[in-house]
Amino acid sequence: MKEELDFKIFFAPLQESTDYIYRSAHAKFFGGVDKYFAPYIVRQNDGTVKNSHLRDFKQDNNQDYCLVPQILAGNSPDFVFLVRLLQDNGYNEINWNLGCPYPMVTKKGLGAGLLPYPEQIKTILTESFSKIECKISVKMRTGLESHDDAFKIIDVLNEFPLSEVILHPRFAKQLYHGVPDEVVFEKIHKILKHKLVYNGDIESPENFNRLNQFFENVTSWMIGRGILKNPFLPLQLKKGIIPEKEKKAEIMRYFHDEILMKYSKLLSGNSHLLMRMEKFWSYFCFSFPDPHKTFKRIKKAANIAKYETAVNENFQKLLHHEEN
Repeated sequence: MKEELDFKIFFAPLQESTDYIYRSAHAKFFGGVDKYFAPYIVRQNDGTVKNSHLRDFKQDNNQDYCLVPQILAGNSPDFVFLVRLLQDNGYNEINWNLGCPYPMVTKKGLGAGLLPYPEQIKTILTESFSKIECKISVKMRTGLESHDDAFKIIDVLNEFPLSEVILHPRFAKQLYHGVPDEVVFEKIHKILKHKLVYNGDIESPENFNRLNQFFENVTSWMIGRGILKNPFLPLQLKKGIIPEKEKKAEIMRYFHDEILMKYSKLLSGNSHLLMRMEKFWSYFCFSFPDPHKTFKRIKKAANIAKYETAVNENFQKLLHHEEN
Protein backbone atom coordinates (compact mmCIF):
# COMPACT_ATOMS: atom_id res chain seq x y z
CA MET A 1 0.00 0.00 0.00
CA LYS A 2 1.21 3.53 -0.75
CA GLU A 3 1.98 5.78 2.19
CA GLU A 4 -0.89 7.84 3.59
CA LEU A 5 0.13 11.07 1.86
CA ASP A 6 0.59 9.36 -1.51
CA PHE A 7 -3.10 8.93 -2.25
CA LYS A 8 -6.41 10.64 -1.60
CA ILE A 9 -9.86 9.20 -0.95
CA PHE A 10 -12.97 10.86 -2.38
CA PHE A 11 -16.49 9.97 -1.21
CA ALA A 12 -18.73 9.47 -4.24
CA PRO A 13 -22.15 11.15 -4.40
CA LEU A 14 -25.18 8.87 -4.18
CA GLN A 15 -28.67 10.33 -4.46
CA GLU A 16 -30.74 9.92 -1.28
CA SER A 17 -27.78 8.47 0.62
CA THR A 18 -24.92 10.96 0.94
CA ASP A 19 -26.70 14.18 1.80
CA TYR A 20 -25.24 16.75 4.21
CA ILE A 21 -26.58 14.91 7.27
CA TYR A 22 -24.78 11.72 6.31
CA ARG A 23 -21.60 13.50 5.17
CA SER A 24 -21.32 15.57 8.34
CA ALA A 25 -21.78 12.54 10.58
CA HIS A 26 -19.28 10.49 8.62
CA ALA A 27 -16.66 13.22 8.77
CA LYS A 28 -17.25 13.64 12.51
CA PHE A 29 -17.09 10.00 13.57
CA PHE A 30 -14.90 8.29 10.95
CA GLY A 31 -12.85 10.63 8.78
CA GLY A 32 -10.23 9.51 6.28
CA VAL A 33 -11.99 11.24 3.35
CA ASP A 34 -10.14 14.04 1.52
CA LYS A 35 -13.13 15.30 -0.48
CA TYR A 36 -16.85 14.62 -0.21
CA PHE A 37 -18.86 15.01 -3.42
CA ALA A 38 -22.47 16.13 -3.05
CA PRO A 39 -25.26 14.46 -5.08
CA TYR A 40 -26.06 16.42 -8.23
CA ILE A 41 -28.24 19.48 -8.37
CA VAL A 42 -30.30 20.16 -11.49
CA ARG A 43 -32.21 23.11 -12.86
CA GLN A 44 -35.95 22.46 -13.03
CA ASN A 45 -38.20 23.33 -15.95
CA ASP A 46 -39.21 26.60 -14.30
CA GLY A 47 -35.56 27.63 -14.01
CA THR A 48 -35.26 27.08 -10.26
CA VAL A 49 -33.44 24.59 -8.06
CA LYS A 50 -35.26 22.42 -5.52
CA ASN A 51 -35.13 23.62 -1.93
CA SER A 52 -33.75 20.25 -0.84
CA HIS A 53 -30.84 20.72 -3.29
CA LEU A 54 -30.23 24.26 -2.06
CA ARG A 55 -30.20 23.03 1.53
CA ASP A 56 -27.74 20.26 0.73
CA PHE A 57 -24.92 22.53 -0.45
CA LYS A 58 -25.56 25.42 1.94
CA GLN A 59 -22.25 26.26 3.61
CA ASP A 60 -23.76 26.22 7.10
CA ASN A 61 -24.70 22.57 6.59
CA ASN A 62 -21.24 21.56 5.37
CA GLN A 63 -18.74 22.56 8.00
CA ASP A 64 -15.44 20.88 8.88
CA TYR A 65 -14.92 18.91 5.66
CA CYS A 66 -14.12 19.61 2.02
CA LEU A 67 -17.21 19.49 -0.20
CA VAL A 68 -17.36 19.48 -3.99
CA PRO A 69 -20.90 20.08 -5.32
CA GLN A 70 -22.00 18.31 -8.50
CA ILE A 71 -24.23 19.57 -11.30
CA LEU A 72 -26.38 17.81 -13.89
CA ALA A 73 -26.68 19.90 -17.05
CA GLY A 74 -27.33 19.16 -20.73
CA ASN A 75 -26.81 22.64 -22.19
CA SER A 76 -24.59 25.64 -21.54
CA PRO A 77 -27.28 27.97 -20.03
CA ASP A 78 -28.08 25.40 -17.35
CA PHE A 79 -24.38 24.64 -16.85
CA VAL A 80 -23.51 28.32 -16.32
CA PHE A 81 -26.56 28.97 -14.14
CA LEU A 82 -25.75 26.11 -11.78
CA VAL A 83 -22.03 26.83 -11.61
CA ARG A 84 -22.65 30.51 -10.86
CA LEU A 85 -25.18 29.56 -8.19
CA LEU A 86 -22.56 27.41 -6.49
CA GLN A 87 -19.83 30.02 -6.97
CA ASP A 88 -22.07 32.59 -5.29
CA ASN A 89 -22.39 30.19 -2.36
CA GLY A 90 -18.64 30.05 -1.87
CA TYR A 91 -17.55 27.02 -3.90
CA ASN A 92 -14.41 27.15 -6.07
CA GLU A 93 -14.54 23.56 -7.37
CA ILE A 94 -17.56 22.01 -9.07
CA ASN A 95 -18.07 18.59 -10.64
CA TRP A 96 -20.05 17.94 -13.84
CA ASN A 97 -21.98 14.66 -13.86
CA LEU A 98 -21.51 12.72 -17.10
CA GLY A 99 -21.93 9.38 -15.39
CA CYS A 100 -25.44 8.93 -13.97
CA PRO A 101 -26.58 5.66 -15.62
CA TYR A 102 -30.27 5.61 -14.76
CA PRO A 103 -32.73 5.78 -17.71
CA MET A 104 -34.85 8.50 -16.10
CA VAL A 105 -31.75 10.72 -16.41
CA THR A 106 -30.07 9.45 -19.56
CA LYS A 107 -33.30 9.62 -21.63
CA LYS A 108 -33.31 13.37 -21.00
CA GLY A 109 -29.82 13.68 -22.46
CA LEU A 110 -28.28 14.17 -19.04
CA GLY A 111 -25.58 12.32 -17.12
CA ALA A 112 -24.26 9.40 -19.19
CA GLY A 113 -26.94 10.24 -21.75
CA LEU A 114 -24.58 12.93 -23.08
CA LEU A 115 -21.70 10.55 -23.73
CA PRO A 116 -22.71 9.58 -27.31
CA TYR A 117 -22.59 13.29 -28.24
CA PRO A 118 -19.02 14.58 -27.91
CA GLU A 119 -19.78 17.66 -30.01
CA GLN A 120 -22.54 18.68 -27.61
CA ILE A 121 -20.17 18.25 -24.67
CA LYS A 122 -17.61 20.38 -26.51
CA THR A 123 -20.20 23.09 -27.17
CA ILE A 124 -21.28 23.18 -23.53
CA LEU A 125 -17.70 23.53 -22.30
CA THR A 126 -16.75 26.05 -24.98
CA GLU A 127 -19.72 28.30 -24.23
CA SER A 128 -19.39 27.93 -20.46
CA PHE A 129 -15.72 28.26 -19.56
CA SER A 130 -15.50 31.95 -20.44
CA LYS A 131 -18.44 32.70 -18.12
CA ILE A 132 -17.30 30.93 -14.95
CA GLU A 133 -14.41 31.38 -12.56
CA CYS A 134 -14.04 28.11 -10.64
CA LYS A 135 -12.35 24.76 -11.19
CA ILE A 136 -14.39 22.19 -13.11
CA SER A 137 -13.95 18.44 -12.87
CA VAL A 138 -15.89 15.71 -14.67
CA LYS A 139 -17.27 12.43 -13.34
CA MET A 140 -18.10 10.02 -16.15
CA ARG A 141 -18.81 6.49 -17.31
CA THR A 142 -17.12 5.02 -20.36
CA GLY A 143 -20.23 5.37 -22.49
CA LEU A 144 -23.97 4.90 -22.73
CA GLU A 145 -24.20 1.48 -24.39
CA SER A 146 -20.51 0.59 -24.92
CA HIS A 147 -17.02 1.73 -23.97
CA ASP A 148 -16.54 3.28 -27.41
CA ASP A 149 -18.02 6.65 -26.42
CA ALA A 150 -15.25 7.34 -23.92
CA PHE A 151 -12.42 7.68 -26.42
CA LYS A 152 -14.22 10.37 -28.42
CA ILE A 153 -15.09 12.17 -25.18
CA ILE A 154 -11.48 12.10 -23.99
CA ASP A 155 -10.39 13.93 -27.15
CA VAL A 156 -12.86 16.69 -26.24
CA LEU A 157 -11.96 16.84 -22.56
CA ASN A 158 -8.28 17.17 -23.41
CA GLU A 159 -9.06 20.54 -25.02
CA PHE A 160 -10.25 22.14 -21.76
CA PRO A 161 -8.53 23.07 -18.46
CA LEU A 162 -10.32 20.56 -16.25
CA SER A 163 -9.03 20.01 -12.71
CA GLU A 164 -9.52 16.22 -12.94
CA VAL A 165 -11.58 13.45 -14.52
CA ILE A 166 -13.22 10.78 -12.37
CA LEU A 167 -13.86 7.62 -14.37
CA HIS A 168 -16.12 4.71 -13.48
CA PRO A 169 -15.11 2.10 -16.11
CA ARG A 170 -18.57 0.73 -16.81
CA PHE A 171 -20.96 1.98 -19.47
CA ALA A 172 -24.37 3.20 -18.37
CA LYS A 173 -26.45 0.25 -19.61
CA GLN A 174 -24.50 -1.98 -17.22
CA LEU A 175 -25.66 0.05 -14.22
CA TYR A 176 -23.68 -1.71 -11.47
CA HIS A 177 -23.69 -5.20 -13.00
CA GLY A 178 -20.59 -7.07 -14.06
CA VAL A 179 -17.19 -5.72 -13.12
CA PRO A 180 -15.45 -2.42 -13.91
CA ASP A 181 -13.24 -2.73 -17.02
CA GLU A 182 -9.73 -2.06 -15.77
CA VAL A 183 -8.24 -2.49 -19.24
CA VAL A 184 -10.39 0.32 -20.62
CA PHE A 185 -9.48 2.49 -17.64
CA GLU A 186 -5.78 1.95 -18.33
CA LYS A 187 -6.20 2.79 -22.02
CA ILE A 188 -7.96 6.04 -21.14
CA HIS A 189 -5.33 6.82 -18.52
CA LYS A 190 -2.66 6.76 -21.24
CA ILE A 191 -4.40 9.28 -23.52
CA LEU A 192 -6.03 11.62 -21.01
CA LYS A 193 -4.06 14.80 -20.36
CA HIS A 194 -5.76 15.47 -17.03
CA LYS A 195 -5.41 13.86 -13.63
CA LEU A 196 -7.49 10.66 -13.63
CA VAL A 197 -9.36 9.37 -10.57
CA TYR A 198 -10.49 5.73 -10.35
CA ASN A 199 -14.08 4.99 -9.28
CA GLY A 200 -15.74 1.59 -9.13
CA ASP A 201 -16.33 -1.28 -6.69
CA ILE A 202 -13.70 -0.49 -4.06
CA GLU A 203 -15.22 -2.26 -1.08
CA SER A 204 -12.29 -3.74 0.85
CA PRO A 205 -8.63 -3.05 1.66
CA GLU A 206 -7.70 -6.14 -0.36
CA ASN A 207 -9.46 -4.85 -3.47
CA PHE A 208 -7.97 -1.39 -3.00
CA ASN A 209 -4.44 -2.73 -2.54
CA ARG A 210 -4.68 -4.72 -5.78
CA LEU A 211 -5.91 -1.69 -7.73
CA ASN A 212 -3.36 0.56 -6.07
CA GLN A 213 -0.56 -1.69 -7.24
CA PHE A 214 -2.05 -2.23 -10.70
CA PHE A 215 -2.57 1.49 -11.39
CA GLU A 216 0.73 2.79 -10.03
CA ASN A 217 0.23 6.33 -11.28
CA VAL A 218 -3.28 6.80 -9.90
CA THR A 219 -3.15 8.87 -6.72
CA SER A 220 -6.86 9.56 -6.06
CA TRP A 221 -9.65 7.06 -5.57
CA MET A 222 -13.39 7.62 -5.38
CA ILE A 223 -15.47 5.24 -3.26
CA GLY A 224 -19.23 5.27 -2.79
CA ARG A 225 -21.09 2.11 -1.80
CA GLY A 226 -17.94 0.70 -0.19
CA ILE A 227 -17.99 3.48 2.41
CA LEU A 228 -21.75 3.28 2.90
CA LYS A 229 -21.33 -0.41 3.69
CA ASN A 230 -18.24 0.09 5.83
CA PRO A 231 -17.86 3.67 7.10
CA PHE A 232 -14.45 2.76 8.55
CA LEU A 233 -13.08 1.93 5.08
CA PRO A 234 -11.28 5.27 4.34
CA LEU A 235 -9.56 5.08 7.73
CA GLN A 236 -8.61 1.45 7.07
CA LEU A 237 -7.06 2.42 3.75
CA LYS A 238 -5.22 5.42 5.20
CA LYS A 239 -4.09 3.97 8.53
CA GLY A 240 -4.42 0.22 8.06
CA ILE A 241 -6.42 -0.21 11.28
CA ILE A 242 -9.92 0.14 12.74
CA PRO A 243 -10.95 0.36 16.42
CA GLU A 244 -11.34 -2.82 18.41
CA LYS A 245 -14.55 -4.42 19.69
CA GLU A 246 -16.55 -2.13 21.96
CA LYS A 247 -15.00 1.06 20.58
CA LYS A 248 -16.00 0.13 17.03
CA ALA A 249 -19.60 -0.57 18.09
CA GLU A 250 -19.67 2.63 20.15
CA ILE A 251 -18.59 4.78 17.20
CA MET A 252 -21.12 3.10 14.92
CA ARG A 253 -23.89 3.70 17.45
CA TYR A 254 -23.01 7.39 17.88
CA PHE A 255 -22.95 7.69 14.08
CA HIS A 256 -26.38 6.10 13.71
CA ASP A 257 -27.92 8.08 16.56
CA GLU A 258 -26.72 11.42 15.21
CA ILE A 259 -28.13 10.67 11.77
CA LEU A 260 -31.45 9.56 13.27
CA MET A 261 -31.63 12.68 15.40
CA LYS A 262 -30.86 15.03 12.50
CA TYR A 263 -33.39 13.34 10.19
CA SER A 264 -36.06 13.38 12.90
CA LYS A 265 -35.72 17.17 13.01
CA LEU A 266 -35.71 17.56 9.23
CA LEU A 267 -38.36 15.14 8.03
CA SER A 268 -42.09 15.42 8.60
CA GLY A 269 -43.83 12.35 9.98
CA ASN A 270 -42.50 9.09 11.34
CA SER A 271 -43.23 7.17 8.12
CA HIS A 272 -40.91 9.47 6.19
CA LEU A 273 -38.25 9.07 8.88
CA LEU A 274 -38.56 5.28 8.86
CA MET A 275 -38.25 5.19 5.06
CA ARG A 276 -35.09 7.29 5.18
CA MET A 277 -33.53 5.17 7.91
CA GLU A 278 -34.42 2.01 6.00
CA LYS A 279 -32.42 3.41 3.07
CA PHE A 280 -29.55 4.11 5.45
CA TRP A 281 -29.62 0.55 6.82
CA SER A 282 -29.73 -0.99 3.33
CA TYR A 283 -26.00 -0.20 3.24
CA PHE A 284 -25.14 0.08 6.95
CA CYS A 285 -26.30 -3.50 7.57
CA PHE A 286 -23.14 -4.75 5.84
CA SER A 287 -21.12 -3.53 8.83
CA PHE A 288 -22.92 -6.14 10.94
CA PRO A 289 -22.26 -9.91 11.20
CA ASP A 290 -25.43 -11.01 9.38
CA PRO A 291 -26.45 -8.23 6.94
CA HIS A 292 -29.62 -9.96 5.76
CA LYS A 293 -31.07 -10.50 9.24
CA THR A 294 -29.82 -7.09 10.37
CA PHE A 295 -31.70 -5.33 7.58
CA LYS A 296 -34.77 -7.55 7.95
CA ARG A 297 -35.23 -6.37 11.55
CA ILE A 298 -35.25 -2.77 10.36
CA LYS A 299 -37.68 -3.43 7.49
CA LYS A 300 -40.15 -5.12 9.85
CA ALA A 301 -40.26 -2.12 12.21
CA ALA A 302 -43.71 -0.57 11.73
CA ASN A 303 -43.20 2.38 14.07
CA ILE A 304 -40.46 4.28 15.88
CA ALA A 305 -40.65 2.19 19.04
CA LYS A 306 -40.22 -1.04 17.07
CA TYR A 307 -37.46 0.60 15.04
CA GLU A 308 -35.53 1.47 18.21
CA THR A 309 -35.97 -2.10 19.43
CA ALA A 310 -34.61 -3.41 16.12
CA VAL A 311 -31.63 -1.05 16.30
CA ASN A 312 -30.82 -2.14 19.86
CA GLU A 313 -30.99 -5.78 18.84
CA ASN A 314 -28.70 -5.17 15.88
CA PHE A 315 -26.06 -3.56 18.06
CA GLN A 316 -26.38 -6.29 20.68
CA LYS A 317 -25.72 -8.85 17.94
CA LEU A 318 -22.72 -6.81 16.80
CA LEU A 319 -21.22 -6.70 20.31
CA HIS A 320 -21.88 -10.40 20.86
CA HIS A 321 -20.18 -11.16 17.53
CA GLU A 322 -17.19 -8.96 18.38
CA GLU A 323 -16.79 -10.66 21.75
CA ASN A 324 -16.64 -14.09 20.09
